[in-house]
Amino acid sequence: MKYVTSSRRQVVMATLLALAVLGAAMRYFASNPSLARDIGTLLLVLWLPAVGNLVAFAVRQWHLRARRRPDFDGAQAFSPQLVVRITSVGAQALAGATDSRRCTIAIGKEGFTARTAAPLAQLLAEGGLPRDLPLELLRPGLALPRLAAGTSFQLLAGNVAVADGKVLQHGA
Repeated sequence: MKYVTSSRRQVVMATLLALAVLGAAMRYFASNPSLARDIGTLLLVLWLPAVGNLVAFAVRQWHLRARRRPDFDGAQAFSPQLVVRITSVGAQALAGATDSRRCTIAIGKEGFTARTAAPLAQLLAEGGLPRDLPLELLRPGLALPRLAAGTSFQLLAGNVAVADGKVLQHGA
């Protein structure tokens, strides 16, 4: 199956809409019981596939935009914007921790994507809790106003809560 490009879609849409306008004009100027009026009606119906094509294009673009999630730049060095204190980790949480550096700071029903300097599983396995942990936020402009000093949160690895924490300070 050949993928339809945007320029081809535009040409097809313009053609179908032009034929529909031609059909509307034919219906308007033709006498009521005539072959020209019937052909105009058939041409007028051509706007339906054009609208269907437009809706399909919009839905496809919406799904692509929803799937595009921003991520940390792998080439960029770790630069923390937040220092937190992790206060408790359950034994079950250690099993849920992954080798990823990505985590989520959850406050109620809000979540903010962050990353650690080392893999989260390694940091949690080292023990020594409570411990201070620097975090880099994916969208600091959005997250920092909600993460004032003293704010309590849960640290998630994937969908598993791996630690409870409290914000100590902004910056490293």
